[in-house]
Amino acid sequence: MNYIDELCLIITDENLKIKRISESLVELLGYEHFDLIDENLNKFTDRNIKEFLDQKEFVIFLKSKRGIQFKGYFKTTVLYDYFNNPKGYLFQFLETKDEKMDEDFMVFNTQNVKMKKILERASLVAQSDVSVLISGETGTGKSKLAKWIHLNSVRSRNNFVSVNCSAIPDTLFESEFFGYEKGAFTGAVGSKPGKVELADGGTLFLDEIGDLSLTSQAKLLVFVDTKEFERLGSSKPRKSDVRIISATNKDLVKEIQNKNFRSDLFYRLCVVRIEIPPLRERKEDIPLIVNSILAKKNKRISQRAMDVIVSKDWYGNVRELRAFLEAVSIFTANKEIIDVEDLNSEFVHFSEEGNIEISEEVLFNEEKRIVEALKKSKGNKSKAAKLLGISPATLWRKIKQYKIEV
Repeated sequence: MNYIDELCLIITDENLKIKRISESLVELLGYEHFDLIDENLNKFTDRNIKEFLDQKEFVIFLKSKRGIQFKGYFKTTVLYDYFNNPKGYLFQFLETKDEKMDEDFMVFNTQNVKMKKILERASLVAQSDVSVLISGETGTGKSKLAKWIHLNSVRSRNNFVSVNCSAIPDTLFESEFFGYEKGAFTGAVGSKPGKVELADGGTLFLDEIGDLSLTSQAKLLVFVDTKEFERLGSSKPRKSDVRIISATNKDLVKEIQNKNFRSDLFYRLCVVRIEIPPLRERKEDIPLIVNSILAKKNKRISQRAMDVIVSKDWYGNVRELRAFLEAVSIFTANKEIIDVEDLNSEFVHFSEEGNIEISEEVLFNEEKRIVEALKKSKGNKSKAAKLLGISPATLWRKIKQYKIEV
């Protein structure tokens, strides 16, 4: 095998018919060389390549003869004839070792039509560098979708850096985001890169972007505009090539109207918006998620028990459902099949009394949902957090945020 054959090259005509292909790719796909020549390249890929020919690089899955898919990305070059007319394409396939998709990505194992369209849209967005805003209720999988977009983009070779915006006070914003130099402040015994520097070449995920203060939003806006920043204690400008994905469970349009969020930052972060539907709007996915979780624990569930679980609204969404099944699994350690009686015990409560029966007005108002949960739990914050499908620390922070009297 010569050097050219080792480069995983494919040459096609303008209609994407394969004219030459490296032996390394022939071996990878498991075909004979003559099986591939004059075949359309789309026959061996997971998507229509014509949709991405205007991009120099894009993620692709090559399908082998045995049905195995190899993830990588194509580098594309247009080929011209002597008269400078396009005559075909040169593709170089660079295989990437995919990051392990753990059970958290099961949220995208879906039969719901709306969710399938969202994933199709996310797949297209992944091939570009535009900023994405993911919205949805707590526990719907916003951070997982952000990671999924990253893993299906050419930036998957570099870091995915997640920042919890609600946990960063104004006083620490610059040091956390942009880093600092030695001696920048008391205790700065060494230099430290910030989040935007760590994400260079990859994806910067801004979780709970709606919780960022107006002061911090102004500082973030400058970076989003210029992709330039300065470490704290330094006057030397640095650049960071990042793709920004943001997530929120708030209605940012209303936050703009209430003067809690900058409109100029919103329009820069929300080039594409993806809204994940709550679990109660895609109940057909609940059996898939339940079986995925229980399979990891070598357990099964009876149809009666599954019907009961599907009937619940799960206001904490996938996060609440997973936490519930974790608890059930712990207290049925000696059983292989989970039945209805296992859904109620001294430790695991699933009765209708445990549900928060609320109106549509309350459902879409986070503050009112928290008040209802606190009423239902008689002021017990741990129980209220369980009902809402969030951690006690998050509940406490939101109680302070909305100034709710307990």
